[in-house]
Amino acid sequence: MLKIRDFAKLAEVSITTLRYYDEIGLLKPIHVDPATGYRFYTMDQLPQLHRILAYKELGLGLTEIVKILDEGVSPEAFQGMLRLRQAQLQYQMQAEREQLTRIEARLHSLDNNSCMPAYEVVIKPVKSITGVSLHLTMTDLAYHAHWIDPVEALLRRYGVKPVDHLLVLYAESEDEHIPKSVEIVAPVTGSDANLLIACSDGQLTRCELPAFSRMASILHPGHPALVLPAYQALGTWIENNAYTIVGPRRKIRLRRGENLDDALTEIQFPIEKVV
Repeated sequence: MLKIRDFAKLAEVSITTLRYYDEIGLLKPIHVDPATGYRFYTMDQLPQLHRILAYKELGLGLTEIVKILDEGVSPEAFQGMLRLRQAQLQYQMQAEREQLTRIEARLHSLDNNSCMPAYEVVIKPVKSITGVSLHLTMTDLAYHAHWIDPVEALLRRYGVKPVDHLLVLYAESEDEHIPKSVEIVAPVTGSDANLLIACSDGQLTRCELPAFSRMASILHPGHPALVLPAYQALGTWIENNAYTIVGPRRKIRLRRGENLDDALTEIQFPIEKVV
């Protein structure tokens, strides 16, 4: 028999690792001295330890390895574990490649401009939205900073509180800076949506916005009418980081008081990586 120190040295693992494997039942010592508590192993246990280490190198978790060694799994089940791990690694590699692209784009930007960017872009998932929308056409768009006011007035009239921030939805095909129409969307519950639609004399319609796994987001502090530089910064970022826009853009009013210079607006574009 080998003392735990000798067995650890032979297998090139730490004593702490062997003790932990004993505690979780992954690799029990062949003998434990009842007087001293010393653990002893044999050469015959080395192949099992090698199998454990090989499975770890494949990225399998210790719980999965215990199941494989103690309970036994079919070749099909083992293949399923490996395919799941393969998919996890592929996703991780893709995420790291995209992060590398963003780093390279930022370095290129800094090489050409010594100033730090005025805006930062974040990619995030967004959930689906259920609510009501008000369609505004060109004749309604003169008062740019007050598009949301009519919807807010209807919400107050019928005592409905939105479940999230109101947003402006732009038609995907229209010009970024001179829209011909927009949708003002108020996220509300299904029952509140039914109430508002029934009471609004056809002004409001039901709106279902899909979820997106990747939404490029940028924040614009200041007057909503002066948001053009934020759009330009976001468009440049999307192009430099090899993304493409896959849906209509959204503008969300996060904060707006009496002084519009203190407003905070979020601009969102659904994106996908260019293949």
